[in-house]
Amino acid sequence: MPSYIVLTVLFAALLHALWNIIVKGGENKLFETGLNALGAGLGAVCIVPFLPPVSPEAWPYLGMSCICHFTYYICIAEAYKKSDLSFSYTIMRGCAPLLTSLAMLFFNVSLSLGAWCGVLLLCCGIFCLAGDNARRGADRSAILLSLRTSFVIMGYTLADGLGARHSGSAVSYACWIFVLNIIPLNTFIFWRHGLSYARYVRKRAAIGFFGGLAGLGSYGIAIWAMTIAPIAMVAALRETSVIFGMLLAVVLLHEKFTFWRGIAVVLVAFGAMILKLT
Repeated sequence: MPSYIVLTVLFAALLHALWNIIVKGGENKLFETGLNALGAGLGAVCIVPFLPPVSPEAWPYLGMSCICHFTYYICIAEAYKKSDLSFSYTIMRGCAPLLTSLAMLFFNVSLSLGAWCGVLLLCCGIFCLAGDNARRGADRSAILLSLRTSFVIMGYTLADGLGARHSGSAVSYACWIFVLNIIPLNTFIFWRHGLSYARYVRKRAAIGFFGGLAGLGSYGIAIWAMTIAPIAMVAALRETSVIFGMLLAVVLLHEKFTFWRGIAVVLVAFGAMILKLT
């Protein structure tokens, strides 16, 4: 893989960690997810007219993905209320490829020895994080909330993987995901919170929209890189986002760095990379 692609994909991983930092750093996590979806969706709206249309066969998968993403935004808001980003983000991103790989066993897709090594590293990293969380007296429900989010990530990963294959244009499919994500989440938040959400949007619009554009840029870069470089290598490199997430959480959110948390994040990152590469 050329070095410029490696650096670009690493930048995409940084952008992914950054939009999660923005959500975690906001006063109201649910409102922040709504702003994120709105910013990313509006950015995608500007791109969609210049892209080929999505094949009709892909629309059912877009619908499933939209439901999963709606659930995903609500889940990450709840997870970030309960725990540090360096803990919950690592669990969410690390367990997702683990669960996806295990789910593929039900489709008679066997795992190689290398993949099982990746699974082992992921499990070790997650146990390290869970132990560190327990020693620090953190809420045990944070683990369940993060795992719940991983299940949702697995859901939209499978839906989008199948949908992109039927779409005729992976880039168009990806942009439509962001466009459609605006509606259910923001409708739900307005229904539940009304004017308080509107006031929050006015106060945090610039930062929230920037976070949404960071998410859109992260996904867009990954899609672009996968068209000119091996998909497995690009997907593996993106998993470095958990390392960026920990570093940004320590620097920007002043979360406490511990030895075991650092070891766990590295184990999860390398385990996820091995899974993606195999």
